[in-house]
Amino acid sequence: IGWVFLGKSGGWVAAAGLLAATGAVVTVCTTGMIYASLKPVAQWHSRYTLPAYLIFAAMTGSVLANALLQGFKLGSTAMLAWALLATFAGWGWKLATWRYNDRLEIPTNTNTATGLAGGTVRSIEWPHTEENYLLKEMGFRIARKHSAKLRRIAQALAFIAPAVLLVIAIALPWPFAAIASVLAAICQLAGMLVERWLFFAEAKHTVMLYYGRA
Repeated sequence: IGWVFLGKSGGWVAAAGLLAATGAVVTVCTTGMIYASLKPVAQWHSRYTLPAYLIFAAMTGSVLANALLQGFKLGSTAMLAWALLATFAGWGWKLATWRYNDRLEIPTNTNTATGLAGGTVRSIEWPHTEENYLLKEMGFRIARKHSAKLRRIAQALAFIAPAVLLVIAIALPWPFAAIASVLAAICQLAGMLVERWLFFAEAKHTVMLYYGRA
């Protein structure tokens, strides 16, 4: 507000911006730790979760900031380069996360979940006839082929398209650079929505073992 409407970037405006940025980083860290601390969800309880939140925050923030600066004709090659670098970093980290999750071997099974070590434990009948909160929120199932397709869509929209558009923005003068930058931000937003949906859909909660679901 101080920069856009009052034309100020120093003094109390700079202090407020610094406080807002600090609060944003703290919020991202705490949100990431909420999921990283959930031991029952092996896909989240890993060293990849918290850094992913920070990398994606820097990535989407830099791409959006670049679009805003370009819109006001205040863009720079340095900002474009940083947004491009952050996008590649986010892409690489996401690929590493998927690779880790795909190779993940979960030691917990129905026997260990119920504490019954002898024989093979299996679910004969559910304790209720309709889906409850646990099944809706923690037991989402997605087919492998659909997951692979959505991963490709997420990569195309969140990483590949923005990277191409940012390179175009570097090569072209204003206002074409501004148009490419705005399109990059829009594509990345759509791609991250798909990525976030997959983040929850592909996770498997230990509680599902009580329902006979691996």
